[in-house]
Amino acid sequence: MQEVPTDELLSFQDYPSVHSNLQDTSAQLNISNDNFTSSQANDTGAPLDETNPSATKSFWTLEYYQQFFDIETKDVIERIIASVTPKRDSTLKHHLRHKPDLYGPFWISVTLIFTIAISGNIANYLQQANNQYHWKYNFRLVSYAATAIYIYVLLIPFALWALLKWSSDVNDLEGLESGTTPSALELICIYGYSLFIYIPASILWSIQINLLQWLLVLIAALVSGAVLLFTLLPALRLSRHKFFLMIGIASCHLLLAAGFMLYFFHVPATSVIESHDLNKNHTKSI
Repeated sequence: MQEVPTDELLSFQDYPSVHSNLQDTSAQLNISNDNFTSSQANDTGAPLDETNPSATKSFWTLEYYQQFFDIETKDVIERIIASVTPKRDSTLKHHLRHKPDLYGPFWISVTLIFTIAISGNIANYLQQANNQYHWKYNFRLVSYAATAIYIYVLLIPFALWALLKWSSDVNDLEGLESGTTPSALELICIYGYSLFIYIPASILWSIQINLLQWLLVLIAALVSGAVLLFTLLPALRLSRHKFFLMIGIASCHLLLAAGFMLYFFHVPATSVIESHDLNKNHTKSI
């Protein structure tokens, strides 16, 4: 047998890689990319983000409106405080743009309905306290108060939203693109919170002093009306009829306060005179 040299057995040679010039065609997914959208998630079979109810729920279902009641207590308290402290740099103007809610306006409206109904019956009892009259609770005040409040909270914001859309100056493209015109939901939220000041006012209206009642009307309408105007000022500036809209907003708010007081709490001077005459005639007959 022929011997093989040891040097040839231990010699090493480099051979070029067969796949060095081929491209890597394996599928890759960059999970660290921030631009991974929901459409790409559908292509890859990944589930959609279910934290946004408006993206998955229908407008006509109750689940769609759950997002507007998802709010923390501290946020509601901040918005209530802002609704009674008129300032140009209002909390309502900044926070409601990002996350308007219906929780606060709903419970403020419900509370105001019952405080007006209860305080109105107390006022009626105090008015008839000196008369020979069998007093009874008037349950119709609840329905009357509910009708007035919900018409004001729902119809007025929708009408104002339509007027703002119609009267917006189309030449001010920068203002329109920035989204300063509030949506109908934001207006309902603003108007709902603006009614909070009428809750303590309705309790004090049961005190049968004319001067105090009218003073409370002016204070409540002035404070809540100023909050409304300061909050809506950026949107009103875009309107061609901003002065008429401002007068209309303030007038509606003043009429609401005066209507509450006159219908549910105020006793006319003529009825007081008639009650005194009835008492005199009754004592004379005895």
